[in-house]
Parts: sequence; C-alpha cells; structure tokens
Amino acid sequence: MQKFNFMYIYNLSAVVERDIHIQWLNWIKETYIQKVYDTNKIKSVRIFKILNMENDITYAIHHETDSPQDLFDFIKKEIPTLIQLNMENFPNKILMFGTELKEIEL
Repeated sequence: MQKFNFMYIYNLSAVVERDIHIQWLNWIKETYIQKVYDTNKIKSVRIFKILNMENDITYAIHHETDSPQDLFDFIKKEIPTLIQLNMENFPNKILMFGTELKEIEL
C-alpha cells in the first residue's frame, strides 16, 4: 500500500472590490506568489475565483505544503507581512481572512 502524503493548506480568502480586482489579481500573480515561494515553506500556490458572488469579487488563494510545521511557521511568520503588503497596495479595497485545512484520504 502506497503511503499517502497529506497536503496542508492555508486558504486565504480575499474579498476584492470590483473596480480594482484585475489590478489586484495581476499584483498577486506578479508579486505576491513569488514572495510566498521565497519563504521556502510553501510547495504550491493555487488561486480560485469563488462563483456566484453578487457584489465584490472573492478569491481563494491556496498555499499548499506537505509539512504541518512549515504551514504553522508560514502562518505565524509570513502571512501577517503578506496581508499587510496587500493592504498597503490596495488600501480599503480588500478584506482578507484565512482558514487552515488538512487534506483527508479518500
């Protein structure tokens, strides 16, 4: 039986005002993701757009790793700075909140 490597995910939800969402998404792709990888704690970043939102646009950014310790360190040491960068670049235009997830074996 093959050993299953569970993924640990920090889901960072971002509610972004419509008037800046394209600019914000470009910034995420060009700047934010590289800063995440520079921490050497996250193995993969994926971005999802949440469907059926009526007003603002909501994205889910998944920060994935197979190490619970790396995820813990990333959340405690890196996420506050990364969220602050978002707020500095897009003041009063974004609401962000995070959720920790653990993949389960099917």
